[in-house]
Amino acid sequence: MGMNIGLIGAENSHARHFCKAINGGHWPGVKIRYVYGADDPKECARLCEDFNLEECGSEAELIAWSDAVVVTYRKGSEHYMPVMAALKAGKPVFNDKPFATDLREAREIAALAEALGVPLTGGTSLKGLPALPAIRDSIGPGSTVVISFAADPASPYDGYWFYGVHAAELCLVLCGEEFTSVKSFENRGLVVSHVAYPDKLCILATAPQSGGLHVSVTNDGVTACHEIPLNYQDVGPAEFVAMAQSGKPPRGYSHYIRAVELVEGIVETARL
Repeated sequence: MGMNIGLIGAENSHARHFCKAINGGHWPGVKIRYVYGADDPKECARLCEDFNLEECGSEAELIAWSDAVVVTYRKGSEHYMPVMAALKAGKPVFNDKPFATDLREAREIAALAEALGVPLTGGTSLKGLPALPAIRDSIGPGSTVVISFAADPASPYDGYWFYGVHAAELCLVLCGEEFTSVKSFENRGLVVSHVAYPDKLCILATAPQSGGLHVSVTNDGVTACHEIPLNYQDVGPAEFVAMAQSGKPPRGYSHYIRAVELVEGIVETARL
């Protein structure tokens, strides 16, 4: 099935990842054809040249011309308007991380997608890393899970939201969506969050200088440590194309709402 995809946002490195993956020929007839990149005009021009894209003059123009839409703005606070517009136009959407920086907006996005039956995916692609299912299977009642990754509370892209959402979504993927409380502390950029569940505990430790993704699982006093390969670049594009072709979202929309709720709790309790 042929499909012309529109890309909103050029500054984020994920924009190039999507172009490489989708325009690399893995899905015949499917390609990113349009881009609106006012957030980084120079990189937008490079994307057009490198991947033979057509630059659009506005988000609305791109949405009208495209069969499906990818929103990659670095600031999650800028996702709501184009995502809602694309959904209202009936176009499947990949809403890159962070899905939203406002819980009300996250709920409205999910509600609209569900009401219109227009499929939606997005958030961090790290949740699709192939190493995670085996780790998830090792977590049960009484487990303590520690997730370490990078995040910068002083980021110019909505602060902690830009990268903190990675750890938050991984927490939900590994431990489930039904956390009961969150308490966070910040010291010179290091943010430690205790995410409580009825039968387990997940601790998120993020800092601007953190290198790599590390997950440890402790059961009955025995700890297994995992360094997770970050081979995520094709995960989001593959999930998005599969969804756009099948019309079936890969997961329930509650995941995104709970992820935004979790990051919001971190930001509030750590007073970021």
